[in-house]
Amino acid sequence: MDQYIIKGGNPLVGEVEIGGAKNAALGILAAAIMTDETVVIDNLPDVQDINVLLEAIAGIGAKVDRLDRHKAAINGSMIGDCSVDYEYIKKIRASYYLLGALLGKYKRAEVPLPGGCNIGSRPIDLHLKGFKSLRWRSVMDLSLPRQSV
Repeated sequence: MDQYIIKGGNPLVGEVEIGGAKNAALGILAAAIMTDETVVIDNLPDVQDINVLLEAIAGIGAKVDRLDRHKAAINGSMIGDCSVDYEYIKKIRASYYLLGALLGKYKRAEVPLPGGCNIGSRPIDLHLKGFKSLRWRSVMDLSLPRQSV
């Protein structure tokens, strides 16, 4: 096991800036489309999953402004399409975040199954069971990489 050994007897002093957590940010970005107000999210990690999800959100009609590397503004009032393009979602595992947000706001969603995972299969059956318990009807067409609810 790797470890740090600090010798010296002097207390540590200084400041450390903590960067945003990718998985927390993905859920926050998806939740931002549920309101018609502009939502500004700061401390976003500058990683591919965040950038792809922002592109997918813009692709369904939300206004997305990247204010700087770590800050974005999202306004979901102009969303006109509850069908998320597979070209975005095939790159990341976060499609199920949009599934819940779109269902919550529009009562329907058509979202590709998650992609972007080199670890192996990580099912989303718990999410689908949750939607079913809320009496959402799910239709899965395995010939398409898309989940309609």
